[in-house]
Formats: sequence, structure tokens, C-alpha cells
Amino acid sequence: MHVRAVLKRPFSVFTYGAAAFAYQVYAQQRNFKMRSFRVLMLLSFSLAAMAADGKDAHWWAPATPPEHYLFSPVNFNLAPTKPVRTSVLADHGIAEVVPKVFQERYKRWKAELLATEFGREQWDLYANRKNFLLKIVVSADRKYGAGTDEWVWDDNGRLIAATITIGAELDEGFPDPVYYPVMNSLARNTSDYQVSGAILASTKLVHEIEHVNFTSQKDGKVYRRQNSLMASYNKILLKNGHDTNDPSLTAIAGELGGTPVEVWEDREYWSEVGAMRFLLERISGESFYCSVLSRMRRNIADHTRNYRDRFQSVADHAQNRACRNQ
Repeated sequence: MHVRAVLKRPFSVFTYGAAAFAYQVYAQQRNFKMRSFRVLMLLSFSLAAMAADGKDAHWWAPATPPEHYLFSPVNFNLAPTKPVRTSVLADHGIAEVVPKVFQERYKRWKAELLATEFGREQWDLYANRKNFLLKIVVSADRKYGAGTDEWVWDDNGRLIAATITIGAELDEGFPDPVYYPVMNSLARNTSDYQVSGAILASTKLVHEIEHVNFTSQKDGKVYRRQNSLMASYNKILLKNGHDTNDPSLTAIAGELGGTPVEVWEDREYWSEVGAMRFLLERISGESFYCSVLSRMRRNIADHTRNYRDRFQSVADHAQNRACRNQ
């Protein structure tokens, strides 16, 4: 069965694959009960990865997913990123690569981003930098999803370039609430409120910019070593029947400073905090503000566990008297 047959309006096949696999490990480590669709997805991804031996398992997408979707079987063998000299960069600032057919919708998404102080700050952070190149590419292949990759570091371990690729249908599709509690709060599963697609798309874009912010604070060698260890961990986990007590996995987790799930979810949740700051500012004057905030807080309470504090400070600051009883 093709994965899309299982999902309704998928945010990204890569993202759902990552979330499903990560949540399975998360469940095993914490004795959580999984929903049946996540079990089905896990089995599909695992069997496909083993059948294709991981490396060649490009069976649901035309390209390998970006590095922060590490739990997708196609990404078990991450290609090493070699340091390059800053002089290699041909340009700096923000390079927008948008096919003509998608330019109008992209302008709407960008306008939503720049309509907020937070969004303008994030944009200007890279638009005005002389030692960094951020590419934003719109691709039909990415559909509803987005991802960040093509990381480039200089000889000193400083990040100097990255590429954000967003789908041409970014204004549709909602991710699972487990690792994307903020973006999921925009899902229109009731008639209570309806959020424009441009707001959804700009929120996804902010999530990806936050990945660049997070990664730029890390030493390149350390970050790549983490990714390599996480890829090895996942490969062993698939082959040993998902036994997280395997001594080799324990050793890898010790070097990582936590399990790959914990490292991965830390990255995703920090990006969601940024998305939360943007979204709450953008919709502060909208009639559906309290409804979105309420769902957001519920998602955070249900799924983020040890990471609630980083969200709570933003939610407490944003909540006004009109939302106190919601």
C-alpha cells in the first residue's frame, strides 16, 4: 500500500514517516500506547527499508529527505558534509528560487511572514548577513511539506549556508500533532474557524527558518557527528527488532547525550516554539485566535511532555483575558 493511501491531506510524507517512526520508539521507551495508523506506517517504512537495504529505499519520493527528518528509512545513510572555505560562496543574504508558475502564491506566503515583527526579524537576520547564504526554493515535488538541508560549514565549524525547500502546495496539509503541535493547531477539522492557507504556509516556512537558527548555533563537526550517530542508531534498531536495550544502542545514546528520539524531538520542538511566536502574533487580532490557542495548548499538553516549559512561556505571554476560560 502506498503511504498516501493511509494519510489524509499529508503535510509531508517525509515528516509523517519521521513522526511515525520516532513515536514508535518513543512509545517503546515510555510504554505509551500507539494509535493503529502509526503502527501501520511504521511497519510500512520498516519493511520497505529492509527490502531495499535502506540506502536505495527511495520508494515514496523523488529525493532524499533533509537531515532533520532523520527517522525516515531513506536517510539512514547520510552523506557526509565536508567543510568548505567561506570564499566558495558565490553570494550571500537570501536567494529565492521560485519558478514563475508559483511566484504569485509565494508572494502571498512571504507577505504573511513579513506582516509580523517576528517574521521581519527572522527575514532580516539572513537578508542582511554578509557571511551566510540562505536559499529558499519552491518545488512541486515537495507538495505540502518543507525541509532544510544542503548545510555548509566553513573550516572553523561555522554554518555559512543552508537551503530551505518548500512545497508548491505549502498552503495545504497539516502535520501530526505529536511533533508539530503548533502547525497542527491550524487544522480545519471543525467548522469553528477557518485559517487562510497563506497563514499556514508562512507558519511552515518559519518552522524551517528556525531549523536554520538552531543549526547555526551548533559546531559543524559536532552536528554532523550527531547525525551520523543517529543514522547508525536507526539502522541497528531496524535490524535488531526495535530492541532499545541493545548494548550498541546504549553506547551510541551515551555519546549522543540521549536517544535519537530525544535529540530529534528537541530540534523539532525548538522550531515549533519559533512557529508559535510567529503564529500567535499573526493571528492576534483574528476571531479564531482563542480557538487556535486552545487547540495549541491542548496539543502541547498531550504530546510534548518534557518540553512543555519552552512552549508555556510563549503561551502565557500571548494569552489575553478573552481566552482565560478556553
